[in-house]
Amino acid sequence: MIIRHGLVALPGERDFIRADIRIHGERIADVASATSGGLEPLEDEELVDASGLLVLPGAIDPHVHFDEPGFTQREDFLHGSSEAAKGGVTTVIDMPCTSLPPVTRREALENKLAVISNQAVVDYALFGGVSGHTVEESLALWMEELAPYVVGFKCYFISGMESFTRVTHDDFARIVAAGERLGRPILLHAEDFDYVTAATRRVKARRGEAAPEWADYADSRPEEAEFAACAAAMALARGREKTLHVVHVGTAQAAELVAAGGATCETCAHYLAFSRDDFSRLGAALKTAPVVKAPGEVERLWALLASGGISFVASDHAPAPRAEKETGDPWTAYGGIPGTGTMLPYLLSEGLLARRIGLPRFIEAVCGLAARRYGLSARKGAIEPGKDADLVLVDPTATTRIEGELLLSKGKITPFEGMRLTGRILVTYVRGAPVYRAQRGADEAAVGEIVAAPGSGKFITWGYR
Repeated sequence: MIIRHGLVALPGERDFIRADIRIHGERIADVASATSGGLEPLEDEELVDASGLLVLPGAIDPHVHFDEPGFTQREDFLHGSSEAAKGGVTTVIDMPCTSLPPVTRREALENKLAVISNQAVVDYALFGGVSGHTVEESLALWMEELAPYVVGFKCYFISGMESFTRVTHDDFARIVAAGERLGRPILLHAEDFDYVTAATRRVKARRGEAAPEWADYADSRPEEAEFAACAAAMALARGREKTLHVVHVGTAQAAELVAAGGATCETCAHYLAFSRDDFSRLGAALKTAPVVKAPGEVERLWALLASGGISFVASDHAPAPRAEKETGDPWTAYGGIPGTGTMLPYLLSEGLLARRIGLPRFIEAVCGLAARRYGLSARKGAIEPGKDADLVLVDPTATTRIEGELLLSKGKITPFEGMRLTGRILVTYVRGAPVYRAQRGADEAAVGEIVAAPGSGKFITWGYR
């Protein structure tokens, strides 16, 4: 197959290049620019006309909670991966904590794979985890047993999950050392336990018998809670900073601290789009942990993403049904949103096409650096010969309107509800096969269809070739 005459995002290029892409089997076989004459089709070779379309490398979403097995009232791999494909994501990396049992040992990983392997429509990797209540077992054996099958290990400085508890500072220092020895990054949910616990108690006390407000939740997890946790993590990882990766950072000063110290971090589309002021109109639809921060953080985070101070963007996709999300109480409403389908469309519209970030940084932020950070770059993260033919065709002249009820995720409650974004994803290819297809010229809220069978997604691991 040849995808012809598209405007292709090629590695290192500052602008799109009109080019042809030949796909042979699952991989990109050749790329030729129009100025060099393009590619001559072979006999009976399928031709796809991409004239006027942007051709992007498939996005990597390196932070999803697809909740299977164990919490499938919220999400599962079929619905989550379908939503990912709709949003131009061709590889996801699933977190270990929102499964039962959590992926802290090899037996749990094997159980998870048995459940999800016939569900995914995009490729997927897994993180292992270290829970506070089984740290010693993880350090003694479980991390080493998991390492060949996972692309990193996740832990928390604060956690609301009984099945996956927080680690202490002493635990964390030893976990980072183990991660360095095993050659796997250690991912950290960085909010300071002491700060958040005390602030929550203080905020609830000041409210007294009055009904809580969304400002209370925001006040309980402010910028200082993230900064303090990141400062502690950097100190505890001293000498091994390159092993540390801080997830879903919403505070610019925390991201600056991490980057300056030699570790990496990610942010999410919702931190680039919203602030705590938006709670007054969005309420539970915007609740996440960490919480979105003061209005000034948005542009500071964009600047850090543009400069490379923030390595890449993830979704932290973690939806919940209305019964869990819309409790009427900021303290009990489920903290998580569907995001894997809106991540790339938002970054394309409000980042690249709005000229907040240039094309090379955009590609690094949506796939290139995550591929390198998690050992997948031999086959993922760029449009070049030898890599998987993970491609996204986008109509840059069309508009996408986000409607929660039309998401392919089980989760329908999104803070992006009603947002109009420039650009419309028409086709998502995973390893050369179309997975999602939409109609060109359709209504801006119309949704295409998944055209791949459940289970067509492949489980991939560190060093995938």
